Amino acid sequence: MSDEKQRLMKLRKKISKKRPHFKRFESWRFVRIKDQWRKPRGIDNKMRTEESGWPKSVKVGYRGPTAVRGLHPSGKEEVMVWNPADVAGVDAETQVARIGGSVGGRKRETILEKAEELNIRILNPGKRESEDEFDELVTEDEEELPEEDDEEEIDLEAMTKKELTAHAKEMGIKVPSKTRKADIIELIENFEDEEDE
Repeated sequence: MSDEKQRLMKLRKKISKKRPHFKRFESWRFVRIKDQWRKPRGIDNKMRTEESGWPKSVKVGYRGPTAVRGLHPSGKEEVMVWNPADVAGVDAETQVARIGGSVGGRKRETILEKAEELNIRILNPGKRESEDEFDELVTEDEEELPEEDDEEEIDLEAMTKKELTAHAKEMGIKVPSKTRKADIIELIENFEDEEDE
């Protein structure tokens, strides 16, 4: 990037910081009026007549420098890419690519591969999980599994009546509807003792 372009990019940033957020008239008052800018046209409108204390209106003076207008913060021009053929038309030195929103996963992969070959920067590559990361996740899951098996002891006292009845049903114990919590625990413990014998 040339020195002049760098200077203009800094100037653009400075102007953008000072630029107010342009509000539509009375968008702060009514929910039905959205915040997106519309030019005030009323004959007595205070924003149109630019009275002090009212929000600023859009004017040409708030624009950035023409030479760097619409460029990416890196100083390069953004180009939309929809397929691998479009990537070939991108100049790596002066342009960066952005993949279209409706492009699917399979085509996105081919676009990314083509861009990597041609050394073109893609602004929205998306998440790409490598095979190594997947293997690490699998091994972590396998390590965790035996620990879960070791925790066979369940604290029956800490469980609610509803949880105890569900647990008893899983074990194959029939629990009458109006059985107390203490009785359900006794049923489960008796059933476990019988199984051990």
